[in-house]
Amino acid sequence: MNEQPSGSLPTPSLWCPIPSGVHPHHALVTEFQLDWSVRHRLVRGDAEAARLAAADIAGLAARFVPRATLAGVRTMAALLTLTFVIDDLNDEGRLRGRPDEFTAYAAALSRALDGGPLGEPAEPTVRALHDIGRRLEESMSPALRARLVRDFRVTLAAEVRESTHNARRLPPDLDTYVRNRLATTWILPLTDLAACVDGTEPAPGDLDRPEVRALTEMTGLILGWDNDICGYAKDRREGVVDVNNLPDVLARTTGAGPAEALDHAVAMRDRVLEHWLGLRDRVNETANPALAAHLANLASMIRGHLDWAATCPRHTVPHGGPVIRISPTRPALGLSGLDPLQIPSIAWWGRLSSTVAG
Repeated sequence: MNEQPSGSLPTPSLWCPIPSGVHPHHALVTEFQLDWSVRHRLVRGDAEAARLAAADIAGLAARFVPRATLAGVRTMAALLTLTFVIDDLNDEGRLRGRPDEFTAYAAALSRALDGGPLGEPAEPTVRALHDIGRRLEESMSPALRARLVRDFRVTLAAEVRESTHNARRLPPDLDTYVRNRLATTWILPLTDLAACVDGTEPAPGDLDRPEVRALTEMTGLILGWDNDICGYAKDRREGVVDVNNLPDVLARTTGAGPAEALDHAVAMRDRVLEHWLGLRDRVNETANPALAAHLANLASMIRGHLDWAATCPRHTVPHGGPVIRISPTRPALGLSGLDPLQIPSIAWWGRLSSTVAG
C-alpha cells in the first residue's frame, strides 16, 4: 500500500462544458424523498433524517433528470436513495468486510424486484426496493423494466466482487478495476430508469445500438471516476486507501505519487468525456426525439453529479472550501499518461469511430 502523504492535495479542476440544470419541482422531490425514506424505515430518528437531508440525494435526482415528470423524478429519487443506502452498508456499515453476508443480502434485493410476495421479516431496503418495483411496473414498458432488473443484478454482482476485494485487500489491476467500476456506479439501472422518466421511451433497438451502449458505459465511468477524484483527498486525509479508487489504482500500478496519480486520473477522465461528447454529437445527428431526450438525460447525469459533488457533505473538506472546481474549458493537454481508450475492457469505444476517437 502507498504511504499516506503528509501534505494536502490540490483541489482538482474537472472540465465539463455541459450546462447545469435542475428540476423545477426540486422542493417537492426533497419532501417526497424524505417522507419515502422515513416511511420505509431507511432512516430512524432525527439524526439519521438530518444526515439524509444534508446529503441532498433528492437534489442529485433533480439534476439527473431535470425534464422528467414529477412521478418520474420521484422514482429516480427513491432509487438513488436506495443505492446510497446499499453502498453505505457495503462501504462503511454493518456489511463492510463481510462479503458472504453481503452476497446473501444482495440475493434478497434481487428477488424484491421480481414483484412477488416478500418473505417475513424483510429488510427495510428490501421492502423499499419492492415498492420501487411496483412503481416501475406502472411507469415503463415490460422490456425496459426487464432491462433495469437485469442491470440492477449486474450491479449487485459487481458490489459483491468489490466487497470481496476490500475484505481480502486484493488490489485490482487497472483493467479489472475499470471493468468492475462500470457497474458499481449504479448507472446502468439508473440510466434505464432515465429512459422513461420524461414520459417517452427510446425503442429497445436504439438502446441496444453499440454507440448508445458505449455512451451509457462512458456515463457510468465518468461519474465513477468523478466520484473517485472528489473523494480522494478526503480519503487520504482520513487514512483510507481504497483498492477500488482510480487514483489509488494508478499510484499502485504506475508508481506515481498521490498528486501525480490524481493528475493522471483527471486527464484520463477528461479523455473519456471528450470521446463521450463527440460520440453523443454523432448519434444526435440522426436520433429521433425519444433517443435525443435520453441522451440529454445522460448529459444531465454527468453535469448534475458534478454540481452535486462540488458541495456534497460526503466529500466536504475541513475548512469548508470546494472539493472540486468545475471548468467549462478543457485544460491544455500537458500530461502524457495512460490513454483510457487503450484499457482492454473499454477499448471497443475507440473503435466505434476513428474520427471521434482520434
